[in-house]
Amino acid sequence: MSSNPAPDGRPAPRPSWPLALRLTAWYAGAASVLVVAVVGALYWVLARSLDRQNDNQIADQVRVLRDILAERPGDLAAVRQEAAEEFQSRQHTRVYVRLLDAAGAVLVETPGMAGLLLPADFPPPADFGPGEDRRSAGGTPLRVMAVRVADGPTGYAVQAAMDRSTEAALLAEYRRSLWLVTAAGVAASAAVGFQIARRGLRPVRLVTDTARRIDPANLGERIAADGLPADLLALADTFNRMLDRLERSFARLGQFSADIAHELRTPVNNLRGEIEVALGQPRTPDQYRELLASSLEECGRLARTIDGLMFLARAENPRTQVARDAVDVAAELAAVCDYYGATAGESGVRLTAAVDGPVPAHLNRTLLQRAVCNLVENALAHTPPGGGVTLTAAATGAVVAVAVADTGTGIPAAHVPHVFDRFYRADQSRASGDRHVGLGLPIVKSITDLHGGGVEVESEEGRGTRVTMTFPQMTKA
Repeated sequence: MSSNPAPDGRPAPRPSWPLALRLTAWYAGAASVLVVAVVGALYWVLARSLDRQNDNQIADQVRVLRDILAERPGDLAAVRQEAAEEFQSRQHTRVYVRLLDAAGAVLVETPGMAGLLLPADFPPPADFGPGEDRRSAGGTPLRVMAVRVADGPTGYAVQAAMDRSTEAALLAEYRRSLWLVTAAGVAASAAVGFQIARRGLRPVRLVTDTARRIDPANLGERIAADGLPADLLALADTFNRMLDRLERSFARLGQFSADIAHELRTPVNNLRGEIEVALGQPRTPDQYRELLASSLEECGRLARTIDGLMFLARAENPRTQVARDAVDVAAELAAVCDYYGATAGESGVRLTAAVDGPVPAHLNRTLLQRAVCNLVENALAHTPPGGGVTLTAAATGAVVAVAVADTGTGIPAAHVPHVFDRFYRADQSRASGDRHVGLGLPIVKSITDLHGGGVEVESEEGRGTRVTMTFPQMTKA
């Protein structure tokens, strides 16, 4: 049977029985099998006990006849008398006997036995052993035994049969009682199993109710672990950890949305205001040129913001992989120093690369250059004239460490934990006046994360900042 597709186009899952009913069915089924097995075993033991009792009674009667024949050989009258007395003395359990000679001729027979079983209906005579079940022509249940009491040409064989009608009625009544007990046991097992399943699934229902109440506006609710069974503690803890991650992600997303709206609003408003002022009255060519230069600067700021956001979005994709090449980190740091040498000279800042010899590593050259450039730009922006910015690199064991240290203004201790947050600026007074958009350090962290490394910041207010990136050494694939 086909199912209706889900809203996302995937086939909807097939409905199944509720878990409580399935657990009840399993419990009731297992209990029913156990009850049937116990009841069947009891019935089998009872039936086997009755058979052994019947066999013993028949054997005792045969032994009496054997003893008579041993004491008085050929005295068939004594045998006939014993068989008649034994038959008449029993009212509920009658034993029929028949004495045969070596040729199989009937010598003595209990009255009425010929109408039940003929001599050919008995098994061959043998020593004492378990009897067999037979039925007469009229359907009477019998327990029969054929015993050889003397060997040779004058030997005898005794055929004995016990009427089991009373026992058959007893077993039939017992079977009816057992069926009733079995049915009652199955019903009771189902009822008890349902209650056990409901009580056992109560913690699951609590978890489900809690999960049902959680939505984007109510991410602070958690599953209470108190009273949960040990099997569900791990599930509740995992679910709560997932909610913690979702809550942090939603909080970051909300903050990020507010920050990006603020960051984009400022240059857009600047562009709009300048254009409105320019259109308010005729301007000279120099004034229009100045307006276009200012607008170009704001467009550059927008482009840098969008470029940084696009890079962070690609970096956060778990499927993003970086291509690694053999890189001499010392040479790359020297190239960055050459590139920013003129800017540093204009600012009165010493920019040097202090690396002793080559530092080989397998990294993405472009991403390494971008990370170092971002750190150098931040260091130059926060280092006053007369200060210095130093680039270092060293390979220690399986890790390559690249550091950018400055002697600038430093970062207050309260701001250090947040320097890798997007659009975060420790110096808010520079927020609207410089060309930085608050994405430099987050991009640095994303680059180190893509390489499987990390980044740390050490800063002391008024004495400078040191940012250290670590990259694990990897052989080229």
